[in-house]
Amino acid sequence: MTDVTILKSEYERSPLDFDSVSEAELEVFGLIPELCPTLNIAYCRYMRMVGYHSCTDEFERRQKKKDKEKFWPTLKEAGGPHPAQNANLCALFMNHYCGIPFDQAYAWHRRVEAQEWRQGLRAVRGVTVSEQYQARMDDKTNKMTTAVLIKEDGSTSHIDADDVPF
Repeated sequence: MTDVTILKSEYERSPLDFDSVSEAELEVFGLIPELCPTLNIAYCRYMRMVGYHSCTDEFERRQKKKDKEKFWPTLKEAGGPHPAQNANLCALFMNHYCGIPFDQAYAWHRRVEAQEWRQGLRAVRGVTVSEQYQARMDDKTNKMTTAVLIKEDGSTSHIDADDVPF
C-alpha cells in the first residue's frame, strides 16, 4: 500500500492532485491519516464501477465487473442523481466491500467533492460562489488549463479547460 502525502497547506497542492491530503482536510473532514491510502483506493474502485473513472488495466476491468454484479442492484434501487455524486452510496460500497468505516468513507467522498469544486471540476447545486472565489478562479496561475474527456469506450482526450462548462 502506498502512502498519502500530507500537505501543510492547500497551496502546496498541484492541480489534479487527488492523492495528497492537507492537514486542514484531515481536521475538517475528521479523516484518520493512516486510512487515507485505503480510502483513496476504495474510492477509486467505486468511481470506476459507476463509470466516473476509467479502468487502466485488465485487473481493474475484472474488479469493476465483479463489483457491478454485486452492487449494481443497490444502485438501481436507490435511483436519484448519478451514483458518482451520491456520498451515501459511495460510503456504503466502501464500507461493505472494502471494510472501511462508513464515516471515513463518507468524509473521503465529501473531501474529493470539495476538491473537485475548488478546481472547477464539479458544480455544487444550490451553492452560490463568492465574488472573491470567482476572482481567484479567473487567476490562471491557480486553475487547471486542460481537462480530460473520458469517452464511453474508456478512451480519453485532453481538451482546453476553458471549453468545458464546469
